Amino acid sequence: MKRVLYYPLVMIAGVALLLGLLLGVRILLGSAVSPSVGVEVGHPIPDFRLVALDGQIKSKADFEGHPLVLNFWASWCAPCRDEMPLLQRLYETHVDEINVVGINYAEARSRVLDFVQSLGISFPILLDEDGKVNDLYQVPGYPLTLFVNQNGVLIAYHLGQLTPEMLSDYLRVLGVVP
Repeated sequence: MKRVLYYPLVMIAGVALLLGLLLGVRILLGSAVSPSVGVEVGHPIPDFRLVALDGQIKSKADFEGHPLVLNFWASWCAPCRDEMPLLQRLYETHVDEINVVGINYAEARSRVLDFVQSLGISFPILLDEDGKVNDLYQVPGYPLTLFVNQNGVLIAYHLGQLTPEMLSDYLRVLGVVP
């Protein structure tokens, strides 16, 4: 009789212990890994203040009034490198109606400048030297492109390399004729 009661009690205690452990790990990881602010479609993007390659300090407000294509990238990221000419063409063809901005993740200004010059990039590049804006935006990988309306509200985002067709579709959603 004692043996029959023993096994269910061990099972219940084991399940309770496992659930408690999983909940504890989730709480610890959640608070350590997840910043308190992120980006969500239909909501304003968080404000930022970053230094541009030209030395000017830029914030979200500097790009309001026109739709914004905000690209998070790094020079070591092959898809980022491959996507840059597409973003440069977008900038050149829509310079008066849309803002195209790149935010580099935690690289030295000299390295970013070499990268930008080698590809002939002329749209604004902002330096997130300490990675705080990437943390604020909860960037899960590179490249990440945000499509923001003229009021600063996130309309859509794309993780990974954009193709010309994808970019055209996103621009239509943003209200820009490709």
